[in-house]
Amino acid sequence: MMKTLFIIGNGFDCYGHNMNTQYIDFRNFLVNRYPEYNKDFGGILQETLMPDGDEVYDMNEVVGSLIRTIDECSLKDWNNLEECLGNEFIYNIAYDNEWLYKMTDDEDDNIFHSVYENEDLTNSIAGAYHILIDLFSEWVFNELANIDFTRVQRLRKKPTFRKSLFLTFNYTLTLEKLYNISPNNICHIHGKSDDRNCHIYFGHGDDTEFDAFENYIGIGDAYNGLKRELRKDTNQAIVENMKFFRKLSNVKKIYSYGFSFSEVDMVYIKEISRILDAKRVRWYFNQYDWINNKENIEKENIEKVKRLGFKIRVSRRW
Repeated sequence: MMKTLFIIGNGFDCYGHNMNTQYIDFRNFLVNRYPEYNKDFGGILQETLMPDGDEVYDMNEVVGSLIRTIDECSLKDWNNLEECLGNEFIYNIAYDNEWLYKMTDDEDDNIFHSVYENEDLTNSIAGAYHILIDLFSEWVFNELANIDFTRVQRLRKKPTFRKSLFLTFNYTLTLEKLYNISPNNICHIHGKSDDRNCHIYFGHGDDTEFDAFENYIGIGDAYNGLKRELRKDTNQAIVENMKFFRKLSNVKKIYSYGFSFSEVDMVYIKEISRILDAKRVRWYFNQYDWINNKENIEKENIEKVKRLGFKIRVSRRW
């Protein structure tokens, strides 16, 4: 039985339906959640030992440092947030604190003490930035879960999606709530806002190790640990959703809407091309994506899909 697959990215929500689901909206959430955040904080992010034994950070300092660091590395383009977590983000943190590290060399009589100080310092700094994952999940479960879909206008009044499957990269319930699509036909590959027990997948896809500051022994492990923590485990996401991917073997048409084709998420597209015969499948780019990005980004995206063997077409509507 021939099936159709829809691949839904964040552009479907934020541009197609004017919903506040962009990374800049996550930034706004942080500002509203911590209105007294210290935007000028330039000190050391360190834990405070509480009477009950817990170690906590000053969240106004953490959020201020997070926003400043990500603003700098993403050059104000928050659409690049995930990508920047794998490179500029880590390097910016390290360079911002370079003045704190102890240089280490063979002639240093106190080299072990210097290494210990570097490790202790960077573990404390990196620990604060681990909080980013928790804050992002909080945004998903508290903000995106409470979208009022009665105020959202459909793109199509009476859409029919017989024999259709949906791979969505969005955490929202737009497909279920707005278009009454059965959850059995939807794969929320990165998690969804109404399930607090699910894992929220978010992050970069860079596997390289942090190797700067070779004269400052003791800082690498902490920053590499942070980098691994901020990496999106796409392989695990596929394993958890393999039952859905196995349904795709008979797909003959693929429609993409608002999907960015970022490198970290291309692993899913490659998995789809592995499961089905790409040469027999027509891939329809949504007209909005095509027209608005054809001269730059979309041309690259089309080439990515062509290289996998798919036949390219343009769709007039979703």
